Amino acid sequence: MFFKNVLVPYDESEHARSALHIALGMVGADADATIHLVTIVPTGALSTAALTGGGFDDPFAASDFAEYDSILGSILHRARSDMEGLIEDARDEAACTIKANAIVAPSPVEGIAEYVSSHDIDLVVMGRRGLGALRGMLGSVSFGVLRSVEVPVLTVK
Repeated sequence: MFFKNVLVPYDESEHARSALHIALGMVGADADATIHLVTIVPTGALSTAALTGGGFDDPFAASDFAEYDSILGSILHRARSDMEGLIEDARDEAACTIKANAIVAPSPVEGIAEYVSSHDIDLVVMGRRGLGALRGMLGSVSFGVLRSVEVPVLTVK
């Protein structure tokens, strides 16, 4: 069975990169299929000190909301640029469409669950562990997604 709309959450980890290659195999040579490569930037990505301009020598310290918006914009731009490079590398093995998106959400789990429901996703392929997970355990984001969506979730190493 081939899938038409596959979501690959991307956090720059090797597991996420592997998930993209597995997803490409899951859609096969179906030119009508779409892989959604999505980075979720949690609203808590910037510390409270960064939001308030606190004096912790934080390089991301924002003195006002315009500066916060600018910092968040640069984070999103960097994420999109990284995903575009990854997509360019995958073009040789992709017959399908690959879309990249970086979105802001309260948490990665909530962002992924919302994306699944709002984009008619029929499969999630994600890394078993991301950049912040404990070694040797199913990551908390993977576990949360398994419990939060109504579509199949394939976790990969």
